Amino acid sequence: MDGLLEAPHYTRPAEFRGLKVPEILLSGNHKLIDEWKQEQAIEKTKKIRPDLL
Repeated sequence: MDGLLEAPHYTRPAEFRGLKVPEILLSGNHKLIDEWKQEQAIEKTKKIRPDLL
């Protein structure tokens, strides 16, 4: 994930003020979680700092 903004971070509880942690993060499947984080980092970078891409 070099050169990208970080993916969102979540903590407990799994739901807070109506916002839920994505199910993939609760799954325990580290490969899918890493892929999700990479996708989120790319999308966040495109939206906020496209000059980094």
